[in-house]
Amino acid sequence: MTAGTLTSVTAERLGDASPQLLAPGGTQWAKVSETTVSLAPTPLDAQPSAYVQTSWAGRPYGALASVGLSAVVAGDALYLRLRWAAAEPRQAISDNDTYADACAVLFPLDGKTAELATMGDERSPVQGWHWRAGTALPFVITATGLGTVSRVPDHPVSVGAAWENGSWSVAFKRGLGEQGVPLTAGASVPLGIAVWSGANSERAGLKAHTPAWLTLTLPK
Repeated sequence: MTAGTLTSVTAERLGDASPQLLAPGGTQWAKVSETTVSLAPTPLDAQPSAYVQTSWAGRPYGALASVGLSAVVAGDALYLRLRWAAAEPRQAISDNDTYADACAVLFPLDGKTAELATMGDERSPVQGWHWRAGTALPFVITATGLGTVSRVPDHPVSVGAAWENGSWSVAFKRGLGEQGVPLTAGASVPLGIAVWSGANSERAGLKAHTPAWLTLTLPK
């Protein structure tokens, strides 16, 4: 990984799409650069639940300091891979008080602007692609503010995930011309990242995240 604080990333072009790109530990990803993105805990006073604010006061959460980001356009699809250390992986929800590891990428729904700290608003919603350990399929969400997350019933996003040698690797895929946030060759779109540690009972708004948008530029 490249050290330093990342504010922008340009997706690399690999030519034809390959099923290996949804195998996030596959050989295709060895051809792609990875850059460290700094993370920080989400502010406790921004949690929509008063119970969460009270019960988590003084408790550590969102301690993951960084995540590795790789971005590729292959064929007519965008692939985003996240990779982070997880020495105590939680690979599924096995009980009511057990939480799985998870990650997500977030965009303004119009591909241009939205408030990241509030998960958008009614005029400028956000869209997220979410993966949770123990599930074979990702889910896509939209939000118009804190506590307003809703799932999109049908979506074109797919995912592949693997835990190996103490790290999670998760790859998201979506066609450039598919429904959802606009992804156009040569254009730039704001991008946010979030990671949840199941071992620390993180869920919902309790997570490590990018405090500000990154800029993702797609190749022409």
